[in-house]
Amino acid sequence: MIKSRQLAKALYKLAEEKTPALENKFFDFLEKGKLKAQLPSILYHLEKITETEREKKGIVIEVAHEIKPKLAQEVKKYLEANRLPETVKIKKELIAGFRAKWQGRIYDASFQTGLKKLAETIGSF
Repeated sequence: MIKSRQLAKALYKLAEEKTPALENKFFDFLEKGKLKAQLPSILYHLEKITETEREKKGIVIEVAHEIKPKLAQEVKKYLEANRLPETVKIKKELIAGFRAKWQGRIYDASFQTGLKKLAETIGSF
């Protein structure tokens, strides 16, 4: 039996290749294979694949709370990544500040990391 994750990967790849009439072909395939019950799971995996690919091609900004789009733009400007798409994730453990991931690097300006460094410094005395 074909798995929903495999179907999601195939659909994503075909969409990237701009396959004509993809929606109709995909739904016909699901109908013929009696796979329509997998649609919710396919959608879930497709969303995860899309999110992962977006993060690879852009910048991930982690913050402790919701921020306005203008602030995300300022972070991108600071990192000289203005034209990249951003993904903003809420990570409450950061307390304040931000952490950005881009091109395999992590830029950490979070209060959490500042506190850890302070604790290490105090502990070394």
